[in-house]
Amino acid sequence: MKYIFAPPANKGLQQLNHALFESSHTLPALKIPAHASGIAMETLRSHILVAPRLRTIVDDPTDKKWRLLLLDPSMEASEINDLPNPLKEFALKHEAKLVKHTIELKYDYWTSDQVLRSILPDEMETPGAFETVGHIAHLNLRDRYQPFKHIIGQVILDKSSHIKTVVNKLDNIDHTFRFFQMEILAGINDMNAKLKEGGCFFHFDFSKVYWNSRLQGEHDRIIKLFGQNDLICDVFAGVGPFALPAAKHKRCVVFANDLNPQSFKYLMENIKLNKLETRILPFNMDGRQFIKQSLEDLNNPAIWNKITKQKPTSNDKKRNRKVESPTVAPLTDQPAISGIRHFKHYVMNLPATAIEFLDAFHGLYSGMRDVIMDSDLPTIHCHCFSNAKDVKADVIERVERVIGMPLGSNLIMVHSVRTVAPNKDMLCISFRLPSALAFAEPKILGKRKGLETEENLVSQSDVSKSSDNILEKDT
Repeated sequence: MKYIFAPPANKGLQQLNHALFESSHTLPALKIPAHASGIAMETLRSHILVAPRLRTIVDDPTDKKWRLLLLDPSMEASEINDLPNPLKEFALKHEAKLVKHTIELKYDYWTSDQVLRSILPDEMETPGAFETVGHIAHLNLRDRYQPFKHIIGQVILDKSSHIKTVVNKLDNIDHTFRFFQMEILAGINDMNAKLKEGGCFFHFDFSKVYWNSRLQGEHDRIIKLFGQNDLICDVFAGVGPFALPAAKHKRCVVFANDLNPQSFKYLMENIKLNKLETRILPFNMDGRQFIKQSLEDLNNPAIWNKITKQKPTSNDKKRNRKVESPTVAPLTDQPAISGIRHFKHYVMNLPATAIEFLDAFHGLYSGMRDVIMDSDLPTIHCHCFSNAKDVKADVIERVERVIGMPLGSNLIMVHSVRTVAPNKDMLCISFRLPSALAFAEPKILGKRKGLETEENLVSQSDVSKSSDNILEKDT
């Protein structure tokens, strides 16, 4: 049976002192010949000390020819004859002696959970698993932990070798660019995270952009839905967790947009870092305007040619050598469907308000009914939150209310992504763009409420200029 030692109780401690976690434990032990160590481990397993990170057999400090076999701490025996039969027989056969051995356990021995349990009041649970973003540990401590937040941060820093900075999310959220305000609890003040996800490298300032490592499974799930060489529109791309893996592994061409100038900055940096300039075109504009503008840009020969005429990167050359199937055509050889290029998938990962942007699809294909078949209309993946009793019904109803019509057979699925808080779930609704919505007469979109306000919009002319500069620089 595994034996768990516990550190000394330090209830209410708010400033870490390693000396307070030192403890001595005196254990029963058999002093055995060194050559009998292997036999002892094989035959006496049920009677010896089994404890995390502790050796069962240690050197005898008084004689190198002998070893100390540490026994189960719960065993009560003052002499050999008091031992269970297997131990007694072994001791008599090998002339072993029953002795006492003291082990010293210090701060370094205890896990972070053990240290925090010894500090926090009994009625408080130790904080659960934290998000890791490169070298940064990201906590979300509730109010009752505030008196202990710095010592919690220091313990996590001490016990996690790869962690250099521990931060805590504050209540405040930037309502324009959706990144959280945070405070440093322990470690160095360095928010520049570097990490690898989905086979791609990412670099960004965690204090200025949105990133959630817990969404890697959702990133992977969505990307698996893409086909080879699909055209993808990532409306709220952030620093590229959907765009980069889609371009790298599915050879998709991705139009990736984010309103946050810092996200846009690191999106461009990550595109270059992963050598995906021939696959991803970055934009910095309002999501609603981007949905409208991106379809025009996709069919703009000047913009399309700048993508296709860029020199292939080393990644593209390697992939082209590996491609065996003739069904996967190079980008420049792909014909446009019905003479009109359009996106196969739209990704809308802004769960707080993405549903509000769906009215931007009204009349997106107006006047194109003769050249676009209903079956060629894109699939939309829209992330959202819900605290309703029936979350799936709630999400469907909200989407239908915004687009002004029932989804009907266009609904593909409502996927449960994760529970973000008690009675609050994150979901993703996937549906094919209804033809009645796509081919409708366009309407003038009103000013949108929510995260992306009018004063923060980037004009389309500025965006086009920005995109042209980027492309010219990369060619």
